[in-house]
This record gives sequence, structure tokens and C-alpha cells, in this order.
Amino acid sequence: MTERFAGSRSLDERRRRRLATESDETAVEAVTTSLPRRTSSAKAAVDKRGPSYFPLRKLISARWWKLARVAGLGLLLAAGILAGGWAAETHAARLGPGLVRFFDLKQARLVRGYVATSVFLASQLAFLLWWLRSQSLQDFTGRYRGWACCAFLGFVAAFAIQTEALPAWSQTVDWLWRVDFWKKPTLSWMVPTVLCGLPVWRFLHREMRDCRLSLLLLWLMVLLGAGLAALAVCGPLPLPALPARLIQCGIAMLVAQCLFMSFLFHARHAIYISVEPPADRPLWLLTLLRRLRARGAASRAPKVASPSREPSPAASEVRRRKRAEPRPMRRSA
Repeated sequence: MTERFAGSRSLDERRRRRLATESDETAVEAVTTSLPRRTSSAKAAVDKRGPSYFPLRKLISARWWKLARVAGLGLLLAAGILAGGWAAETHAARLGPGLVRFFDLKQARLVRGYVATSVFLASQLAFLLWWLRSQSLQDFTGRYRGWACCAFLGFVAAFAIQTEALPAWSQTVDWLWRVDFWKKPTLSWMVPTVLCGLPVWRFLHREMRDCRLSLLLLWLMVLLGAGLAALAVCGPLPLPALPARLIQCGIAMLVAQCLFMSFLFHARHAIYISVEPPADRPLWLLTLLRRLRARGAASRAPKVASPSREPSPAASEVRRRKRAEPRPMRRSA
């Protein structure tokens, strides 16, 4: 083509051939550039898959009865641990020294292992929720990073519970701080735990507002944890030693179970319903205070006199004339 183009002597013919070759090249470029666009659109269609396409949907089922079965298995395991502790106290001769040491509620090895395992599994679910929430297209503030912080704190808590790091922390504080006050061994680890738990509770309460069941279990966990802390500070219940230990260990395992199930139900919500963060809403206490202030301001405001409904003199004169006019008499048939 270049030889023919160079050999043409007419200027118009050479110009016409140049335009033809340029149109051919632009057509080829349009075809080549359209192919990556198609592939990119196909990739975009694959990348925009919703949460229902997550592979973990096979691990966390959408059916409520399966999740209820998981909760039932956890409760049965906790009940078995309590039954074993009761049998170790009342029938020690029949069980033998090995099982008595294994189920002993004074050392609470199984209870500690149950709580640590539940907190560890809840931390893994928090990491899963962190990844799921990172897929959101409306989380402009980056609140999904809070789930990673919750997971890290959960791993630390599970490690501290399993390795009995809390008594070691209390003894270290007592050794370094030579000040005696009420319940120092207990408050030395409880106060830092509460200070770390309050921001976590606030974050979880904001994130779980769209999942009522997770929020209910979270509140139940907080109430049971407050009761367990009161028992640790104020002493055991005024009951015999064995029932008091059974109640305390049962509350501890129920707290861990509520934490795990709360995270599990919220993971189901994120996988099958929505990964978007809940809408920001003011606290109910602030809303109540605003309503009370508005009502108080409305009651203190001066009442404006309503406009009089008396007719004007012109209108009253028209009505008087109409009444004074004689009415036509009706003729009887």
C-alpha cells in the first residue's frame, strides 16, 4: 500500500488514499479498544456481587433453627460442666480423683476453658465482620475498622482468661503500688477492664441497631456481666458454697454464650441482609430531653389571643336586610 501510495502522481488521488487508510486505522483501533471495555464490564459485574455471594454463607446458615441449634449445643455443654462440678462435690468417691480434679468448680478449669473458647470464637467472628463491613459502599467514615479493634481486644481477653493473667496482673499491681484500699485485688483488674469495655460496648451498640436479636443478646450480656462483677466485688450470694459457685460459674458461661451468639447473629445479618452501616440516630435519652425542653418552652410561651369571629358591620347589615325582606307565600295545591 505504501508503494502504491508513493507511486500515485495525482495529488487528489494521494489525498483520497491517505484519508482512506486513516479511516481504516481508526476502525481497527475502535475494535481493539472496545474489547477491554467488554472484559472490564464483565469483571465489574463479577466484582459487584452482593453479600449473598460470600463463600462463608455455607458456614453460617441463614436458617434460624440451625443457629438456634448452635446455641442449644452451647447451653447443653455449659449445663454438662455444671452437672460435672456438682457431681464432683457430692459424689467424689464414685468419680475418682481424676474426674474430681477435672470437674472441680473451685479451680474452674472447664469453666475457664469454655469462656475463653467462646470469646476466641467471637473474636474470629469480629474479624469476619470487619471484612464484611469493609465491602460497604456507604461507610465513608471507616467505622468498619472498629470491628478489627474488637477482635484484637477479644483475643487479648481470651488469652488473659485462659492463662490466668488477671490474678498475675493484680499481684503485680499490689507489688508496685503499696497502697491498701477496699477490694484492691479485684478492682485492680476490673477497673481497666470496664474502661476498655465501655467504648467497645458503645461501638457494638451502634453497629447492631439494625439486628434486633444481636442487640438484645448484647444487652443481656451486659446485664449478666454487671451481676457477675457485683458478685466479684461484694462477695458471693448468701447461699451454701456449692450453690453459690454453681450460680457464679453459670452466669460466667452464659455471658460468654451471649457474646458469641450476638456476634453470630450479626454475622448472619451482614452476610444475608446488608453490609451497610446503620443510620446515625441520636440517643433516646437526648431525644427525650429535647422533647421535654420543647414542651416546657411551649407551656411557658404567652398564649396569643385568637382573632374575633364577630361579623363586620357591612355583613351584619346585609344579613338584616335579607331577614327583613318578605318571603313569598306558598300556595296550596
